[in-house]
Amino acid sequence: MRVLAGLTICCALLAVAGSGCGSGADAAGEGQARRARVATERREERRRARQARRARAHRQAARRKARREAVRRHARERAQAEAAERARIEAKERERAEAEEAEATTSECDPNYSGACLDPYAADYDCAGGSGNGPEYTGPVTVIGEDHYGLDGDGDGYGCE
Repeated sequence: MRVLAGLTICCALLAVAGSGCGSGADAAGEGQARRARVATERREERRRARQARRARAHRQAARRKARREAVRRHARERAQAEAAERARIEAKERERAEAEEAEATTSECDPNYSGACLDPYAADYDCAGGSGNGPEYTGPVTVIGEDHYGLDGDGDGYGCE
């Protein structure tokens, strides 16, 4: 019985010793777990790097888009300003032409003379600086109709030359 009891104790000691104190199977399991953790960390690191690259590319694309839109907006504003300036100039020219037309229709000039506006209701015109007695005087004119004031003495179509 003593031998049997000793054998039981020996078996128990061997079982305890074999169950975890530095066995080769445990070391292999720990190495495998560490490799798995390292692989997971590397995958996570690569995923974060991809996300960072994508974010950087997205920011760069957004900046390029903003610059293109700013250039387009500037060109559009410049075109609008130029169009407004052209419209202002055209309106001014139209206004001037209308004023000239209104002046031509309201002022009554003798249609027989150009170069000066002669009053068709005046009694007489003489050349300024000449020997005539007036009462109205004019400078050089072109006779384009009847010379009823007698300003073109030599008949060449030009009066008061």
